[in-house]
Amino acid sequence: MSIPKFTMSKQVRYCTLITLNYHPLCLLLNQNTKFSDIMKLIKIGWRRNLKSLRLFKPDGTEVEEGDLINIKRGTTLYAELSNEDIKPNIIQQQYDIIKKIGEGGQGIVLLGKHKNTKELVALKVITLKTWQGQETKGISQEQQILNVLDHKNIVKLHQSYVTQNQREIIMVMEYLNGGSLLNQANSKLSEGDAKSYSKQIVDAIAYCHENNIVHCDLKLENIMLTAPNSKEIKIIDFGVSSYAGQQILTDSVVGTLSYLAPEVLSSQQYKCIQPSQDVWAVGCIIYGLVFGRLPFDGSNPSETYRNIIQCNYGIPKKNVSIELKNLLSQIFVNHPKERLNIFDIQNHSWFKEQPKLFKLPFRNGRSSSVSKLNSYRQYQDEDQIIVVSQRKIVCSRRSITRCDKVLFFNKMK
Repeated sequence: MSIPKFTMSKQVRYCTLITLNYHPLCLLLNQNTKFSDIMKLIKIGWRRNLKSLRLFKPDGTEVEEGDLINIKRGTTLYAELSNEDIKPNIIQQQYDIIKKIGEGGQGIVLLGKHKNTKELVALKVITLKTWQGQETKGISQEQQILNVLDHKNIVKLHQSYVTQNQREIIMVMEYLNGGSLLNQANSKLSEGDAKSYSKQIVDAIAYCHENNIVHCDLKLENIMLTAPNSKEIKIIDFGVSSYAGQQILTDSVVGTLSYLAPEVLSSQQYKCIQPSQDVWAVGCIIYGLVFGRLPFDGSNPSETYRNIIQCNYGIPKKNVSIELKNLLSQIFVNHPKERLNIFDIQNHSWFKEQPKLFKLPFRNGRSSSVSKLNSYRQYQDEDQIIVVSQRKIVCSRRSITRCDKVLFFNKMK
């Protein structure tokens, strides 16, 4: 996409101007640039006549007109336009909108900054018109569930609003900027680090199940690090979550295929929401963190479907603990009643096992331990090759949000 340019005299620095619903503009700043010049650029590039303009840096700091001279080359600036159509009144009154940080089937997620406290928040805007045929009660269930949950590893809901015209629900949530665990699973993550992340996930889901709540869409993308250098995680996106035992009224598959339990794919068994489906997804997440790929992913959705139904998975690493293999074998069980529950997983020996150190006996001269070390390194190299070769499979898996189950089964067969 070409970026329109607005020519100013004494060109000095190239910057990028971004706002919601419009393509980026190339902004040329010099020592004489004023807000009025930028508004002229917006009139040409975005065809918007503005009475006022506010600019923000990526970290949420507001840029005053006098600060333009200090903006460095290559900086991205976010423009808040007056009367922006996408912003409900409540957001205009309390928050400065910096940028869009996410988008899904329910709506969009915006990065906002409170005008008084300067706190950065995530604003999830659910547009009711995108949920045709559903009750408002069902749409607002996420906020009801988050109001109940209070756990250090679950995203916090600060406030929620329904706009005056009843067309949108807005949830003000804590802002997590460390990225998803999918990025960690695609790297060379040690079993110890995978265990540290997994324990937080298991503790959070155990808390949910204690409160009779099933997430229903657990996956690496829905687990966020709180900050770039942090090891603390929080589970997000309770948009399709429900209460255990709640009857399934429609023939629909909700979730992501690679993480779906066999009973969810079976029209005969999946009559109500079951905690066992979260347990299966937790097993997929643990597997993904340790091995860098998902356990049942095939070359196409049909193969993935068959692998799930048949519990067909492998152990691509040689140097993993027996306890981990044992845990996975008790999670990936076809019948949900024979599967471990989340509390069994909490107490499993894998989480109590201490990391084993690789020791070499040192001797004078050449030793057979050298060959052992070389063999150990070779296993590590092979594992790394396997992880790298599977990255495309992890990133290319398909997601099923809400689709007709009958048609889906016909395609799989």
